[in-house]
Amino acid sequence: MTDRKISLGQWMTVLFLTLFPLGTEGLPDRLWEVGAAAWVCPLLAGAVSVGAAAILTRRPVLGQGDLAGGILRRWGGKVGRSLTALFFLWGLVLTTAHAARIGGRLSDSLRASPVLITAVVLLLAGWLAAGGVPAFARTCEIFALAVGFGFLLIFLFGVFRLDWENVLLWDWGELARVPQGTLSAGGVLAVGAYALFLLGDVRAETASRRWALTRLGSIFLLLAAAMVLVLGRLGAALAAQIDRPFFQMVSGLGFEGAFQRLEELVSALWVLGDLALLGVLLLSLRRLLAVTVQRQESRALGWIVPAAAFLGSIHVSLWNRVLAGPLLPAGSLAALVLLLCCLAGVRKGYAKKSEKIEKRD
Repeated sequence: MTDRKISLGQWMTVLFLTLFPLGTEGLPDRLWEVGAAAWVCPLLAGAVSVGAAAILTRRPVLGQGDLAGGILRRWGGKVGRSLTALFFLWGLVLTTAHAARIGGRLSDSLRASPVLITAVVLLLAGWLAAGGVPAFARTCEIFALAVGFGFLLIFLFGVFRLDWENVLLWDWGELARVPQGTLSAGGVLAVGAYALFLLGDVRAETASRRWALTRLGSIFLLLAAAMVLVLGRLGAALAAQIDRPFFQMVSGLGFEGAFQRLEELVSALWVLGDLALLGVLLLSLRRLLAVTVQRQESRALGWIVPAAAFLGSIHVSLWNRVLAGPLLPAGSLAALVLLLCCLAGVRKGYAKKSEKIEKRD
């Protein structure tokens, strides 16, 4: 029989590909007010994330079934379906917003209609998600190699030409804004919490807990390195005045000839991460929708989500304004906290059930 589960390493790769391109694009726009200390914010957000993960994984969380179904079983029909419906609706908002963001960014370089680009991106993400979690994870492994190698080249080209005064010279005002910047960083990256709905597809294995926590922390370490590049090359003041500072920083690394338009090459490469983010959301929302309406999860049911996201994202400029505001980060943080509470409750329910079975035996 074909194994329909993925390994913990594959799940961590999906999480990296979901968060890293999103963070490199979104964090500089959010953290410029923190100034030279902005690169500390991803590190602090990572410390909180690793700490929360360490607490939740003191007992095994793998091999305990699907999280969406576990919510329904743990809290019963009415409350359980209300929770899954709430997660579904907020996830649909996130899918719509990020699809519009991707369409708007690519339309600038391709000089095409953002609505058309959004439709194509959603179609590609829907096609990737339609193959199921194992096929999606294998694709993400290939994508992650490309994105990781691309960032390695960017880092090597940029790290030796930094103005370290823009990175290391802090004042008290900047330090006072670090806590708020940490919350902003967490809000941008909290969308990755929807990958927790795929934990039911991860094999229960004896992988090192410390190894998994280290990989989680390395994602935030790489995001801090990306922030160092942006600050060291542009400075916080200039980053505040331009759109997409990370890609503008990359454009300054170009060389005469083949690499003169490096910004467009990296923007195209980062689309792989955008597709992974949308794929994670679509897979999670397909599962949440199936649990909420009490239907069998299927490909046909899954195509409802990208269709609804496309209809909602037609007004791209509206969603660009929403993305620039505090609504999505604050809502994503609230959803993350609620989701972690649900995960803890479901795990506790499984523990009690296991204890009852052991007592019977």
